[in-house]
Amino acid sequence: MSEERKNWFRNMTTKEKLEYMWDYYKVHIIVSILVIYLLVSFTNSIINRKDYILNVALIGKYMDSDRQSEFSKKVTKELIGDPSGKKQASIDFYMLVKDTNGNLTLDPASTQKLMARMGAQDIDVIVLDKNNFDILAREGAFLRLDKAKELNLSGLNVAKVDEPSSELKPGVYGIYVGWNNKYLKNLGYDYNDKIIAIMANGQHKDLAIKFVKWLLDVK
Repeated sequence: MSEERKNWFRNMTTKEKLEYMWDYYKVHIIVSILVIYLLVSFTNSIINRKDYILNVALIGKYMDSDRQSEFSKKVTKELIGDPSGKKQASIDFYMLVKDTNGNLTLDPASTQKLMARMGAQDIDVIVLDKNNFDILAREGAFLRLDKAKELNLSGLNVAKVDEPSSELKPGVYGIYVGWNNKYLKNLGYDYNDKIIAIMANGQHKDLAIKFVKWLLDVK
């Protein structure tokens, strides 16, 4: 830059300098801001990323959504206990609604989400009604519980599949939650007629069994 041009720029007011810089370098400025923003966003996503190592699906007519987050925190504290807070439990609710015949069925949004997560092996434990349990059990969706040596089924009201199919053998594939579950009752969830089962394709089976024992107070 020539001496004359330097003096010219030096003699400009602050406002004029800013306007000049913007007119000639605005593309560079915008690109730099975007790059910085993307780098900060990416860094934050890595630092704050949560690793959900226990995914529980609750199917029912209603649940207190305000207590859902607190229940997730309680499960995380009791069963995972990660001081860093990065490994957590996820509790998701899927709503049942009445169809045109008056029968309870999953609403379309819940159906789509649940099927996608099952296909992606993103659900470890599921609590559901008898009708949906029977449908999914026949398709081989659940872990056979009477073969899980860590789980004592004595005294529990179990849900069996007695008729064999190409997908599964006869056995115990679920447990009835019962009528006085302190955890689900406090959650405001309609659990009384529900069955808890462990997904056969879940990625955290040991923790899933641990959750079932904790929820049902099984020693």
